[in-house]
Amino acid sequence: MSALRFHRAASIAGGALLSVAVLAGCAGLGAANPAAQRVTVEGRPYLVSALTAGTWIASSTTAGPISTTPAGRAALLQAIEQHSGCKVTDVDYSRGGMQLDAQVDCASRLKN
Repeated sequence: MSALRFHRAASIAGGALLSVAVLAGCAGLGAANPAAQRVTVEGRPYLVSALTAGTWIASSTTAGPISTTPAGRAALLQAIEQHSGCKVTDVDYSRGGMQLDAQVDCASRLKN
């Protein structure tokens, strides 16, 4: 096999391996938190899930930044309160703006 053919074959094989690794990584994200709830805010999909008993997170399903508009932030906090059944007491953005972290108070459960 010539060096050029070998290089092309290696490039194709490497690309295929990279594709499989990316797909496996994406599958792993969904499997890591099966309790995540999908919500749509300002036309963009997010996942809302419990990180710990007192911390809930909202993250983009498209690996994009979290909405920082007042309306988008309020909608995400409302989704967290709705899914957790707890009152949001503090909020912070993490992972370079890719995740919204919300501290919740479950002792004073929200009324539905």
